[in-house]
Amino acid sequence: MNSVATPSFWDTLAYQLLVKTCVRRDRAWIRWWWWPLHKKCTARNRVVRTTIHNREVIVNFGYTYPFVARRYPTFNDPLLQLVAQVRRQRDRPIRFVDIGAAVGDTVLLVHSNCAEMVSEYVCVDGDHEFFAYLQANLNFLPSAKLILRQLARSEGREPSLVRIHSGTASAQGKELVAAAPLDQVLAEAGVGAVDLLKIDVDGFDGEVLAGAGNLLKRDRPAVIFECHPILCDRTGNDWGTAFAALRDSGYAMTAWFTKFGAFSHYCSLADEAAIAKMMEFCRKSSQEDWHYDVVALPEGEGWDWIELADSKFARNRRSPC
Repeated sequence: MNSVATPSFWDTLAYQLLVKTCVRRDRAWIRWWWWPLHKKCTARNRVVRTTIHNREVIVNFGYTYPFVARRYPTFNDPLLQLVAQVRRQRDRPIRFVDIGAAVGDTVLLVHSNCAEMVSEYVCVDGDHEFFAYLQANLNFLPSAKLILRQLARSEGREPSLVRIHSGTASAQGKELVAAAPLDQVLAEAGVGAVDLLKIDVDGFDGEVLAGAGNLLKRDRPAVIFECHPILCDRTGNDWGTAFAALRDSGYAMTAWFTKFGAFSHYCSLADEAAIAKMMEFCRKSSQEDWHYDVVALPEGEGWDWIELADSKFARNRRSPC
């Protein structure tokens, strides 16, 4: 296990206070609330204890997931709904692969709400600090396989991961580091057929999908990924890569959810003009850092797209963050 610093009592107290007060929405309060969070989170090795989905965990000060999940109750609905539908469709517990697993919050979410639906979690992350937290936070879960690896469309070297804020890392570094395609990484780890693939790697999602062609064609998993053209630009990647990889692997339809988890619209992967318009909207929107979570499902399996958009199961299963 990679070593992590001992959580600080005073930093933990401050972080917990911020978590408990983050749901207020008036602007004056938000300005006051954000200043200490931003001030503290710029320092490395500030480790705190908190609770995420009923589990005590350690995270870096300023880790943003607890704040976002508390302020926007619909934030996780698409993923929880997808887990339930894939489990029902496959008629057995599923293998869930989490790319960009960070501190393990996604696995804690799914385990808290859908434990009986998942047979194995496979978590991949390339950030060494996050991976240390991931190991510590999921050590209670024998069904979790953890892989420290940076991904790309093919084996080679890619820009290193750097913090673009305290809650995430993006491949925007100046140093080049070893990276490999997801197909290769999972094969080397002995991972079997994948049922659900979640990707959140801040502008690199398309490159991950481009390196997962064998997996997509062989296993036909449900896919949920972050479509963030602004971060694609900053990482030097083409936002169209994700959609091309899915089209080439036999996917045809997608459901789009806002960055807060609310259903937005359906879109055919063949409608490249409509997708391009949505990317233009993300770049030019007056709403800060606008992006979408996109769900793609393999053709011919009788998916209930209305149920996915409505997310009734997820609304009734949310565990507190």
